[in-house]
Amino acid sequence: WTPDRAEALALLEDVDRLAAAGDYAEAVHLLLRRSVGQIAAARPAWIEPASTAREIAALDALPARARAAFALIAERVERSRFALRALVLEDWQAARAAYADFALNELAAEGAA
Repeated sequence: WTPDRAEALALLEDVDRLAAAGDYAEAVHLLLRRSVGQIAAARPAWIEPASTAREIAALDALPARARAAFALIAERVERSRFALRALVLEDWQAARAAYADFALNELAAEGAA
């Protein structure tokens, strides 16, 4: 599974706006929420209503790169939301890069195959 290219680009556009305003925590949280939505829409059997981000990140059905990206994003959200530690530019850049690398590079690789 990979997200639709148009959805991935739209998501990146939305989170880039939040990050440009300095709201890194909300940008990363939106990245997580919409990623969950993308997975749930594409593969509803994979996600239960009570699924945690950690459980989703461990789904064997997800490609390894998707699991790694999702885990990195989820860790930043957990740190921000539950440990109450502010996210900084580097956190945002790591989360964005993880999503973009997986979503857009996987799509490019599929197109070349």
